[in-house]
Amino acid sequence: MNVQNNYFFRSIGKIKKDIDSSAHIEGIHKYIIYFSLLDVLGKYAFHKEKHHSCRYKNLIQCFSNWKYKNHISSLQLECILDQTNKDLATIIRNKLTPLIYDIQMNRVIDADEVDFTEDKLKEGLSDSELLVYNQNIPTIYQAKYDNLFYRLRCFIVHEHRVPTPNATDFDENSLIPQYVCFENSYKLWFSPKIISIILDECIEKVKLINGINYDDVFKPIPKCWIGKQI
Repeated sequence: MNVQNNYFFRSIGKIKKDIDSSAHIEGIHKYIIYFSLLDVLGKYAFHKEKHHSCRYKNLIQCFSNWKYKNHISSLQLECILDQTNKDLATIIRNKLTPLIYDIQMNRVIDADEVDFTEDKLKEGLSDSELLVYNQNIPTIYQAKYDNLFYRLRCFIVHEHRVPTPNATDFDENSLIPQYVCFENSYKLWFSPKIISIILDECIEKVKLINGINYDDVFKPIPKCWIGKQI
């Protein structure tokens, strides 16, 4: 690893350590910094990937050991079923009904109670049902945790808000994703601790990638970066 690459990872590690140990940075501001560091790591590891969301999902899938990265949110899936064909909606709703409608409102629900892996979702489907399922993978994957992780990042970084205003009132060190209630509906919440651990894993593994030149990834911006009008 060359000098610039070494300095790059030392700087990211120092920022991360400072944020972890600071008693003055809490809630949404901690999220913003963690996600910003993940932005830069994604650019480094997947600089040839044009889509930002794909960089995030690739980063989580390739460099994180996050237990839930391949889980599917039952509530998010329920929300997007109307976008699918009727056959798929029927197949999936038959499996979600006991999970969705048994939920008691106004309490925090650990994701383990209602969410599951894709294998669990496909369990018991007939060959014809699996065919319909596989034809609608892009829609189903909108409810995967790696995609929802990126969507949370967009809420926080671009809109400076968490999906539910009361989310940061809950346990910031919870390692289990949770559904928190706001205005009679549930929103999925990943604690700052979850983001912190994913970031640590990504830093340690991304820096082991060989053959990446810092100058090729982060090319200097020309002084007149706005450009001259013609």
